[in-house]
Amino acid sequence: MEPELLAALRRVCPYRLVVEEDLDQLLQEVTMREAEAGETLFEEGDPTTGVAAVLEGQVDVRRHGRTLATLGPGSVLGELSLFSSSASRTATAIASSPVRTVFWHAAELPTRLASHERLATAIVADLAHVLADRLERRTRDVVELLDVVGRRLPLSDLERLRSRAVE
Repeated sequence: MEPELLAALRRVCPYRLVVEEDLDQLLQEVTMREAEAGETLFEEGDPTTGVAAVLEGQVDVRRHGRTLATLGPGSVLGELSLFSSSASRTATAIASSPVRTVFWHAAELPTRLASHERLATAIVADLAHVLADRLERRTRDVVELLDVVGRRLPLSDLERLRSRAVE
């Protein structure tokens, strides 16, 4: 792998915490993928198989035909696959420009944690920041939605919904 690509890999989540000694193993575990504009990377409902980091280009994330976000270099897709083997893709990802991604497979994560603990731990730890950020944003969204709904619901129903959202 050329030095520029290795440097790019080290700048994106979930590989930022990988130490120099683990780079050779990382390179054995990742797959590079290129996609042309308009190409589907994965479909909503597909089984999750791993996490992808966008190195170059833009990816539209769509659910039920509606664009939820456009992700660029440094963005992560499929992070939940590392924590839930039965998870399925919650959205469709389509390249909106030529895209280059690097993919780390979720298969046999417990075995890989045991055999390459430092590498797998670095990847999972880096993803924890992404998950925490997304959880915080979803929590704010739910609270805002409850505030809007609360204008139409009796106070007792709103408090019941709020308590469930915070649990």
